[in-house]
Amino acid sequence: MQTQKNIFYNVLLAISQVLFPLITFPYLARVLGPDNIGKLNFSESIAKYFILLAALGIPIYGVREIAKKMNEKKELSILFSEIFLINLVTTAFLSIFFFIAVKFVPILNEEKQLFYWAILYFIFQLFYFEWFFIGVKEFKYIALRSFFIRFLFILFVFLLIKEKADYIYYMVMQVILSIVISIINFRQLNKLLTFKQIKFNEIDLRKHIKPLLILFLTIFSISIYFSLDTILLGFLADNESVGYYSSALKLTKLIIAVLGSITVAVFPQMIDVYHNGGEEQFKLLVKKCYDLIVGLSIPLIIILVGLSSEIVQLFLGPTFERAILPLIITSPLILIVSLSSIFGFQVLSALSKDKAILISAIIGMCVSILLSFLLIPTAKENGAAVTILFTELTVSLSFIYFAKKYFPLDGYFNILFIKLLESLPYLFIIITCKYFSSYFLYTIISTCLFSFIWFTAYHFYFNTVNIYQEQATKLINKFYKR
Repeated sequence: MQTQKNIFYNVLLAISQVLFPLITFPYLARVLGPDNIGKLNFSESIAKYFILLAALGIPIYGVREIAKKMNEKKELSILFSEIFLINLVTTAFLSIFFFIAVKFVPILNEEKQLFYWAILYFIFQLFYFEWFFIGVKEFKYIALRSFFIRFLFILFVFLLIKEKADYIYYMVMQVILSIVISIINFRQLNKLLTFKQIKFNEIDLRKHIKPLLILFLTIFSISIYFSLDTILLGFLADNESVGYYSSALKLTKLIIAVLGSITVAVFPQMIDVYHNGGEEQFKLLVKKCYDLIVGLSIPLIIILVGLSSEIVQLFLGPTFERAILPLIITSPLILIVSLSSIFGFQVLSALSKDKAILISAIIGMCVSILLSFLLIPTAKENGAAVTILFTELTVSLSFIYFAKKYFPLDGYFNILFIKLLESLPYLFIIITCKYFSSYFLYTIISTCLFSFIWFTAYHFYFNTVNIYQEQATKLINKFYKR
């Protein structure tokens, strides 16, 4: 029951991550235009790249370690202090490096006011403590906090951004809201932790260094292909190309965030189950998660590809036509990244196979760098889209390869095949809506139909046995035996 509540709040959080940008992004795209949207996404991508480096693997390591100590308040407080101090040191060092880069790199110095605000945004990310709140399963708090902050953000967007020159206000708002989040977080920490009884000699940072360094290399490799694509596009092409590509990718990533919220919510329980000898329950959780994620991903890809032109027109406007092809190219990432989350940051991380994750990330980094320099200078935003697609596919296949060594994957292909068959009606829905309706109407109809099926499936998935799937799997197994 607790896991279901955690998933509910995390899905609610992810839906807010989708819903609120769908309110603000069409407005921002039309007011600011592709060039200024490109500037914002370029600066935000660099800030988030520094955030990834400063995190030093903590978003994975912190959740895993906090989940192990969540019922021991003093030990939990010591562990939090140790991890936070490490994060503080790396953030302080990188903030100096970030400042120097803005001072002396011409393309950054041209927009130095924007990037100075980006530095502040980077620094205050230190106090988000997502790794801690996820580790102690405070999903309700995270969801309610995020709803409040995003509501304020929407309000500020419509009040402050009125013309193209106001694009800097976007980053200013990010900083102000980061400060608000930091204040709220410290109040919540005081309820969950106790720092008065901690002695200085109880703090031991050294024991975290080795596992964090392995994860840091992993995160660094991941950051090369996950964040550097937009940065390289800015350096190798132009801000306008960044605007088209990042806008298309943002639409895809919004959906990925919703699906990823399910795996994030289940992750702490999976660690607890596995480390307490519940291997069979662990396997069942992974399979359930895979079943649900694949069942949701495939229809979403069909809808995104089938309605790509209409979605871009609806949410970005006619000036973003060049974002249509990148949206089509990147739409399979919904399934690919979801599979990476399950087999990489759920199975391999729960089994503490950090080296396997590192190898996969390094492979992805090499593919990303090679394809970026080959494709981006000529194909621009389309080249960046192809690069991220093949990079993520390589990483996902690598995760599956390593997971198969430590974890049984029998029946997983059968589930994928079944979900492909189950998704065929969505093609009929799209074709029917395209034939009878305007793009505004059938985009809304398709979205409503999918939402209805999604939440119906979610409700029955966690409360009943999926008899249809069991029977279909038996039929497939019989077919293979022949």
